[in-house]
Amino acid sequence: MHLTLRQLQCFSAVAKNRSFTRAAEELHLTQPAVSMQVRQLEQQAGLPLTEQFGKKVHLTEAGEEVYRYVRSILQQVDEMDDVLN
Repeated sequence: MHLTLRQLQCFSAVAKNRSFTRAAEELHLTQPAVSMQVRQLEQQAGLPLTEQFGKKVHLTEAGEEVYRYVRSILQQVDEMDDVLN
């Protein structure tokens, strides 16, 4: 599996905000850019990670599992950045 940090950041923001639009605003990206990153992550996982009901985004069971790992990975990246600074 080939993942990028940007894919993980986008997925995390979508999961946290339950919205592609709000995630895009938080990350200072366009909504299509965030959608593309999450779509690429889903392709890598081979499973849908999100479902949309109306305007709200919900995580699938696989998405919940991935989100647990993503939070941990991003926390470690933040810690590394703090140590290096």
